[in-house]
Amino acid sequence: MRPAAALVVAGWLGACVGPLPAPSAGAPPRIAIIAAERGPLGARLVSIDERGDRQLELIEPPTARVRDTHPAVSPDGAWLVFASTRGRPIDETSLWIARIGQAAAPRPLTRSADGEAPRWAVLDAHPVWRPDGSAVVFASTRAAGNFDLWELELRAGQPGALRQLTSAPGHEVTPSVAPDGAIYYAAVTPDAARREVQTRLEVRLPDGEIRPVTDGPADSSPAVSPDGSRVAFSRPALHGGAPDSELWSVARAGGTPTQVIDLPLTEESGAVWSRDGRFLFATSALRGADGRVVFSSIIHVDTRDRAPVARMLEDRVGPIVRLTPAVTATPLDARALHENPEYLPELARIMSRAIEQQRSAPP
Repeated sequence: MRPAAALVVAGWLGACVGPLPAPSAGAPPRIAIIAAERGPLGARLVSIDERGDRQLELIEPPTARVRDTHPAVSPDGAWLVFASTRGRPIDETSLWIARIGQAAAPRPLTRSADGEAPRWAVLDAHPVWRPDGSAVVFASTRAAGNFDLWELELRAGQPGALRQLTSAPGHEVTPSVAPDGAIYYAAVTPDAARREVQTRLEVRLPDGEIRPVTDGPADSSPAVSPDGSRVAFSRPALHGGAPDSELWSVARAGGTPTQVIDLPLTEESGAVWSRDGRFLFATSALRGADGRVVFSSIIHVDTRDRAPVARMLEDRVGPIVRLTPAVTATPLDARALHENPEYLPELARIMSRAIEQQRSAPP
Protein backbone atom coordinates (compact mmCIF):
# COMPACT_ATOMS: atom_id res chain seq x y z
CA MET A 1 0.00 0.00 0.00
CA ARG A 2 1.34 3.45 -0.95
CA PRO A 3 2.04 5.93 1.91
CA ALA A 4 -0.65 8.36 0.70
CA ALA A 5 -3.25 5.60 0.58
CA ALA A 6 -2.15 4.44 4.02
CA LEU A 7 -2.79 7.90 5.48
CA VAL A 8 -6.20 8.05 3.81
CA VAL A 9 -7.20 4.66 5.19
CA ALA A 10 -5.92 5.52 8.69
CA GLY A 11 -7.91 8.76 8.72
CA TRP A 12 -11.06 7.05 7.50
CA LEU A 13 -10.78 4.32 10.07
CA GLY A 14 -10.20 6.82 12.86
CA ALA A 15 -13.37 8.66 11.88
CA CYS A 16 -15.37 5.47 12.47
CA VAL A 17 -15.00 5.82 16.24
CA GLY A 18 -18.33 7.07 17.51
CA PRO A 19 -19.63 8.10 20.93
CA LEU A 20 -19.72 5.53 23.69
CA PRO A 21 -23.10 4.28 24.91
CA ALA A 22 -24.40 5.79 28.12
CA PRO A 23 -24.16 3.51 31.18
CA SER A 24 -27.41 1.74 31.97
CA ALA A 25 -28.82 1.32 35.43
CA GLY A 26 -29.27 -2.05 37.06
CA ALA A 27 -26.93 -5.03 37.20
CA PRO A 28 -23.17 -4.54 36.79
CA PRO A 29 -22.06 -4.69 33.16
CA ARG A 30 -20.74 -7.93 31.73
CA ILE A 31 -17.08 -7.35 30.91
CA ALA A 32 -15.34 -10.16 29.02
CA ILE A 33 -12.70 -8.57 26.75
CA ILE A 34 -10.84 -5.29 27.18
CA ALA A 35 -8.90 -3.44 24.49
CA ALA A 36 -7.21 -0.13 23.83
CA GLU A 37 -9.18 1.75 21.21
CA ARG A 38 -7.56 4.54 19.22
CA GLY A 39 -9.47 7.69 18.38
CA PRO A 40 -9.26 11.49 18.36
CA LEU A 41 -8.39 11.59 22.09
CA GLY A 42 -5.52 9.11 21.88
CA ALA A 43 -6.16 5.59 23.16
CA ARG A 44 -8.82 4.64 25.68
CA LEU A 45 -9.70 1.35 27.33
CA VAL A 46 -13.07 -0.10 26.42
CA SER A 47 -15.00 -3.28 27.06
CA ILE A 48 -15.99 -5.25 23.97
CA ASP A 49 -18.06 -8.39 23.71
CA GLU A 50 -17.28 -11.60 21.84
CA ARG A 51 -18.63 -10.14 18.60
CA GLY A 52 -16.38 -7.12 18.83
CA ASP A 53 -19.09 -4.62 19.75
CA ARG A 54 -18.03 -1.86 22.10
CA GLN A 55 -19.91 -2.00 25.40
CA LEU A 56 -18.60 0.85 27.51
CA GLU A 57 -15.57 2.93 28.41
CA LEU A 58 -13.78 1.52 31.45
CA ILE A 59 -11.63 4.44 32.58
CA GLU A 60 -12.79 7.95 33.43
CA PRO A 61 -12.02 10.16 30.42
CA PRO A 62 -9.07 12.54 30.86
CA THR A 63 -9.18 16.25 30.10
CA ALA A 64 -6.31 15.99 27.61
CA ARG A 65 -5.13 13.59 24.93
CA VAL A 66 -3.60 10.46 26.54
CA ARG A 67 -2.68 6.89 25.65
CA ASP A 68 -4.10 4.19 27.93
CA THR A 69 -2.83 0.79 26.74
CA HIS A 70 -1.77 -2.72 27.81
CA PRO A 71 -4.59 -3.49 30.26
CA ALA A 72 -4.05 -6.31 32.76
CA VAL A 73 -6.97 -7.73 34.78
CA SER A 74 -6.36 -9.03 38.30
CA PRO A 75 -7.03 -12.74 38.90
CA ASP A 76 -10.12 -11.94 40.97
CA GLY A 77 -11.46 -9.65 38.25
CA ALA A 78 -11.68 -6.61 40.53
CA TRP A 79 -8.77 -4.47 39.34
CA LEU A 80 -7.39 -3.17 36.07
CA VAL A 81 -3.75 -2.09 35.78
CA PHE A 82 -2.61 -0.35 32.61
CA ALA A 83 0.16 1.80 31.14
CA SER A 84 -0.69 5.43 30.52
CA THR A 85 0.75 8.82 29.58
CA ARG A 86 -1.56 10.51 32.09
CA GLY A 87 0.27 13.30 33.89
CA ARG A 88 3.47 12.54 31.94
CA PRO A 89 5.26 13.77 28.81
CA ILE A 90 3.97 12.07 25.68
CA ASP A 91 7.09 9.89 25.46
CA GLU A 92 6.74 8.55 29.03
CA THR A 93 4.31 6.13 30.65
CA SER A 94 3.55 5.02 34.18
CA LEU A 95 1.26 2.37 35.60
CA TRP A 96 -2.24 3.22 36.76
CA ILE A 97 -4.91 1.17 38.50
CA ALA A 98 -8.71 1.32 38.61
CA ARG A 99 -11.57 -0.82 39.79
CA ILE A 100 -13.25 -2.58 36.90
CA GLY A 101 -16.61 -0.98 36.25
CA GLN A 102 -18.15 1.88 34.34
CA ALA A 103 -15.79 4.84 33.78
CA ALA A 104 -13.83 4.23 36.98
CA ALA A 105 -11.46 6.90 38.29
CA PRO A 106 -7.86 5.61 38.01
CA ARG A 107 -5.00 6.16 40.45
CA PRO A 108 -1.26 6.25 39.62
CA LEU A 109 0.77 3.25 40.79
CA THR A 110 4.28 4.21 39.71
CA ARG A 111 6.31 7.37 39.26
CA SER A 112 9.93 8.25 38.46
CA ALA A 113 12.59 6.46 40.46
CA ASP A 114 12.85 7.86 44.01
CA GLY A 115 10.94 10.95 42.94
CA GLU A 116 13.99 12.24 41.08
CA ALA A 117 14.18 13.52 37.52
CA PRO A 118 16.37 10.97 35.69
CA ARG A 119 18.45 11.76 32.64
CA TRP A 120 16.29 9.54 30.43
CA ALA A 121 12.60 9.13 29.71
CA VAL A 122 10.99 6.79 32.22
CA LEU A 123 8.65 4.20 30.78
CA ASP A 124 6.76 1.71 32.95
CA ALA A 125 5.09 -0.71 30.55
CA HIS A 126 3.62 -4.18 29.89
CA PRO A 127 2.14 -4.94 33.34
CA VAL A 128 1.04 -8.49 34.19
CA TRP A 129 -0.36 -9.90 37.41
CA ARG A 130 1.08 -12.72 39.44
CA PRO A 131 -1.45 -15.58 39.45
CA ASP A 132 -2.20 -15.08 43.15
CA GLY A 133 -2.88 -11.36 42.67
CA SER A 134 -0.15 -10.33 45.12
CA ALA A 135 1.84 -8.17 42.68
CA VAL A 136 2.29 -6.92 39.15
CA VAL A 137 5.43 -7.54 37.12
CA PHE A 138 6.34 -4.93 34.51
CA ALA A 139 9.15 -3.57 32.35
CA SER A 140 10.70 -0.22 33.25
CA THR A 141 13.56 2.06 32.24
CA ARG A 142 13.73 3.61 35.71
CA ALA A 143 17.09 2.08 36.73
CA ALA A 144 19.53 2.82 33.93
CA GLY A 145 17.63 3.86 30.85
CA ASN A 146 17.26 0.34 29.47
CA PHE A 147 14.26 -1.87 30.21
CA ASP A 148 14.50 -4.19 33.21
CA LEU A 149 11.81 -6.23 34.93
CA TRP A 150 10.37 -4.96 38.20
CA GLU A 151 7.76 -6.20 40.65
CA LEU A 152 5.31 -4.06 42.62
CA GLU A 153 3.39 -5.60 45.49
CA LEU A 154 -0.33 -4.85 45.59
CA ARG A 155 -2.86 -5.36 48.35
CA ALA A 156 -6.50 -4.32 47.88
CA GLY A 157 -5.38 -2.07 45.05
CA GLN A 158 -2.76 -0.28 47.15
CA PRO A 159 0.93 -0.37 46.10
CA GLY A 160 3.55 -1.87 48.39
CA ALA A 161 7.21 -2.78 48.02
CA LEU A 162 8.93 -2.30 44.67
CA ARG A 163 11.88 -4.46 43.69
CA GLN A 164 14.04 -4.99 40.62
CA LEU A 165 14.06 -8.49 39.11
CA THR A 166 16.53 -8.25 36.20
CA SER A 167 19.48 -6.03 35.29
CA ALA A 168 21.02 -7.32 32.05
CA PRO A 169 22.95 -5.03 29.68
CA GLY A 170 20.14 -5.18 27.10
CA HIS A 171 16.38 -4.93 27.56
CA GLU A 172 13.94 -7.29 29.29
CA VAL A 173 10.36 -6.64 28.17
CA THR A 174 6.84 -8.11 27.84
CA PRO A 175 6.81 -10.41 30.90
CA SER A 176 4.36 -13.25 31.50
CA VAL A 177 4.07 -15.08 34.83
CA ALA A 178 3.49 -18.84 34.97
CA PRO A 179 1.36 -20.49 37.69
CA ASP A 180 4.54 -21.61 39.51
CA GLY A 181 5.93 -18.06 39.60
CA ALA A 182 8.43 -18.37 36.74
CA ILE A 183 8.57 -15.20 34.64
CA TYR A 184 8.96 -15.49 30.87
CA TYR A 185 10.04 -12.43 28.90
CA ALA A 186 11.77 -11.21 25.76
CA ALA A 187 15.48 -10.42 26.12
CA VAL A 188 16.58 -7.80 23.60
CA THR A 189 20.32 -7.59 22.95
CA PRO A 190 21.68 -4.94 20.54
CA ASP A 191 24.68 -6.09 18.48
CA ALA A 192 26.58 -2.88 17.67
CA ALA A 193 29.14 -4.66 15.50
CA ARG A 194 26.48 -6.14 13.22
CA ARG A 195 24.13 -3.18 13.59
CA GLU A 196 21.25 -5.47 14.47
CA VAL A 197 19.17 -6.55 17.43
CA GLN A 198 18.81 -10.11 18.67
CA THR A 199 15.69 -11.09 20.62
CA ARG A 200 15.08 -14.40 22.36
CA LEU A 201 12.84 -15.68 25.12
CA GLU A 202 14.23 -16.18 28.62
CA VAL A 203 12.76 -17.27 31.93
CA ARG A 204 13.47 -16.07 35.45
CA LEU A 205 12.81 -18.97 37.78
CA PRO A 206 11.31 -18.43 41.27
CA ASP A 207 14.79 -18.75 42.82
CA GLY A 208 16.12 -15.96 40.59
CA GLU A 209 18.01 -18.16 38.11
CA ILE A 210 17.72 -17.02 34.50
CA ARG A 211 17.69 -19.50 31.60
CA PRO A 212 17.24 -19.21 27.83
CA VAL A 213 14.01 -20.59 26.38
CA THR A 214 14.45 -20.00 22.63
CA ASP A 215 17.43 -19.20 20.44
CA GLY A 216 15.80 -16.28 18.63
CA PRO A 217 16.93 -14.29 16.77
CA ALA A 218 13.59 -12.43 16.79
CA ASP A 219 11.27 -14.05 19.35
CA SER A 220 9.10 -11.74 21.47
CA SER A 221 5.94 -11.25 23.54
CA PRO A 222 5.67 -14.56 25.44
CA ALA A 223 2.38 -15.59 27.07
CA VAL A 224 2.21 -18.60 29.38
CA SER A 225 -0.99 -20.67 29.14
CA PRO A 226 -3.20 -20.72 32.27
CA ASP A 227 -2.26 -24.33 33.04
CA GLY A 228 1.44 -23.52 32.62
CA SER A 229 2.01 -26.11 29.90
CA ARG A 230 2.76 -23.89 26.88
CA VAL A 231 4.20 -20.53 25.93
CA ALA A 232 2.75 -18.59 23.00
CA PHE A 233 5.00 -15.95 21.44
CA SER A 234 5.71 -13.94 18.30
CA ARG A 235 8.31 -14.99 15.72
CA PRO A 236 8.85 -13.85 12.12
CA ALA A 237 7.91 -16.08 9.19
CA LEU A 238 8.93 -15.47 5.59
CA HIS A 239 6.26 -14.55 3.04
CA GLY A 240 7.52 -13.73 -0.43
CA GLY A 241 11.00 -13.28 0.95
CA ALA A 242 9.89 -10.68 3.52
CA PRO A 243 9.42 -11.49 7.23
CA ASP A 244 6.34 -10.65 9.29
CA SER A 245 5.58 -11.58 12.87
CA GLU A 246 3.35 -14.63 13.45
CA LEU A 247 2.02 -16.46 16.50
CA TRP A 248 3.96 -19.52 17.63
CA SER A 249 3.75 -21.89 20.58
CA VAL A 250 6.22 -24.10 22.44
CA ALA A 251 5.84 -26.53 25.32
CA ARG A 252 7.34 -25.31 28.61
CA ALA A 253 8.93 -28.71 28.98
CA GLY A 254 10.89 -28.06 25.78
CA GLY A 255 10.64 -29.10 22.17
CA THR A 256 10.29 -27.55 18.75
CA PRO A 257 8.07 -24.44 18.45
CA THR A 258 5.04 -24.77 16.17
CA GLN A 259 3.27 -22.03 14.27
CA VAL A 260 -0.24 -21.38 15.58
CA ILE A 261 -1.53 -19.53 12.52
CA ASP A 262 -0.09 -18.26 9.23
CA LEU A 263 -1.22 -14.74 8.30
CA PRO A 264 0.71 -13.19 5.41
CA LEU A 265 0.98 -9.39 5.18
CA THR A 266 0.11 -8.67 8.82
CA GLU A 267 2.11 -8.76 12.05
CA GLU A 268 0.77 -10.48 15.15
CA SER A 269 2.01 -9.74 18.67
CA GLY A 270 0.99 -9.56 22.32
CA ALA A 271 -0.68 -12.97 22.61
CA VAL A 272 -3.18 -13.34 25.46
CA TRP A 273 -4.80 -16.62 26.55
CA SER A 274 -8.41 -16.92 27.61
CA ARG A 275 -8.74 -18.02 31.23
CA ASP A 276 -9.63 -21.59 30.18
CA GLY A 277 -6.65 -21.79 27.81
CA ARG A 278 -8.82 -22.38 24.75
CA PHE A 279 -8.56 -19.10 22.84
CA LEU A 280 -5.54 -17.01 21.91
CA PHE A 281 -6.11 -13.30 21.37
CA ALA A 282 -3.55 -10.95 19.84
CA THR A 283 -3.02 -7.59 18.18
CA SER A 284 -2.68 -7.80 14.41
CA ALA A 285 -1.24 -4.85 12.50
CA LEU A 286 -1.18 -4.03 8.80
CA ARG A 287 1.67 -1.75 7.74
CA GLY A 288 1.90 0.51 4.70
CA ALA A 289 4.82 0.75 2.31
CA ASP A 290 6.50 3.28 4.60
CA GLY A 291 6.40 0.88 7.54
CA ARG A 292 3.78 2.77 9.51
CA VAL A 293 0.76 0.92 10.92
CA VAL A 294 -2.29 1.49 8.72
CA PHE A 295 -4.75 -0.54 10.77
CA SER A 296 -4.64 -2.71 13.86
CA SER A 297 -7.31 -5.02 15.18
CA ILE A 298 -7.93 -7.73 17.75
CA ILE A 299 -7.95 -11.27 16.40
CA HIS A 300 -8.56 -14.60 18.09
CA VAL A 301 -7.82 -18.27 17.38
CA ASP A 302 -9.50 -21.35 18.85
CA THR A 303 -6.53 -23.59 19.65
CA ARG A 304 -8.83 -26.64 19.85
CA ASP A 305 -9.71 -26.46 16.16
CA ARG A 306 -7.97 -29.01 13.96
CA ALA A 307 -7.31 -26.29 11.40
CA PRO A 308 -7.08 -23.03 13.41
CA VAL A 309 -8.68 -19.97 11.81
CA ALA A 310 -7.95 -16.37 12.80
CA ARG A 311 -11.10 -14.29 13.23
CA MET A 312 -11.55 -10.56 13.75
CA LEU A 313 -13.34 -8.84 16.62
CA GLU A 314 -14.98 -6.15 14.46
CA ASP A 315 -17.49 -3.68 15.88
CA ARG A 316 -20.75 -3.56 13.96
CA VAL A 317 -20.56 0.25 13.77
CA GLY A 318 -17.53 -0.18 11.53
CA PRO A 319 -13.81 -0.93 11.68
CA ILE A 320 -12.12 0.60 14.72
CA VAL A 321 -8.39 0.63 15.40
CA ARG A 322 -7.82 -1.57 18.47
CA LEU A 323 -4.82 -3.17 20.14
CA THR A 324 -3.41 -4.78 23.35
CA PRO A 325 -6.33 -7.02 24.40
CA ALA A 326 -6.94 -8.43 27.87
CA VAL A 327 -9.39 -11.14 28.91
CA THR A 328 -11.29 -11.19 32.20
CA ALA A 329 -12.44 -14.19 34.23
CA THR A 330 -15.92 -13.95 32.67
CA PRO A 331 -16.61 -17.17 30.70
CA LEU A 332 -16.42 -16.47 26.98
CA ASP A 333 -19.18 -17.23 24.49
CA ALA A 334 -17.40 -19.67 22.15
CA ARG A 335 -20.28 -19.72 19.66
CA ALA A 336 -20.19 -15.94 19.26
CA LEU A 337 -16.43 -16.01 18.77
CA HIS A 338 -16.77 -18.64 16.03
CA GLU A 339 -19.36 -16.49 14.24
CA ASN A 340 -16.90 -13.64 13.76
CA PRO A 341 -15.58 -13.07 10.23
CA GLU A 342 -12.38 -14.75 9.09
CA TYR A 343 -9.63 -12.21 9.57
CA LEU A 344 -7.76 -11.80 6.27
CA PRO A 345 -10.81 -11.71 3.94
CA GLU A 346 -12.50 -9.21 6.26
CA LEU A 347 -9.37 -7.06 6.43
CA ALA A 348 -9.22 -7.01 2.63
CA ARG A 349 -12.84 -5.84 2.48
CA ILE A 350 -12.19 -3.10 5.04
CA MET A 351 -9.22 -1.76 3.11
CA SER A 352 -11.05 -1.94 -0.24
CA ARG A 353 -14.07 -0.06 1.12
CA ALA A 354 -11.88 2.65 2.65
CA ILE A 355 -9.95 3.26 -0.56
CA GLU A 356 -13.07 3.14 -2.75
CA GLN A 357 -14.90 5.66 -0.54
CA GLN A 358 -11.95 8.00 -0.75
CA ARG A 359 -11.84 7.71 -4.55
CA SER A 360 -15.56 8.47 -4.89
CA ALA A 361 -15.49 11.40 -2.46
CA PRO A 362 -15.92 14.86 -4.07
CA PRO A 363 -12.68 16.84 -4.45
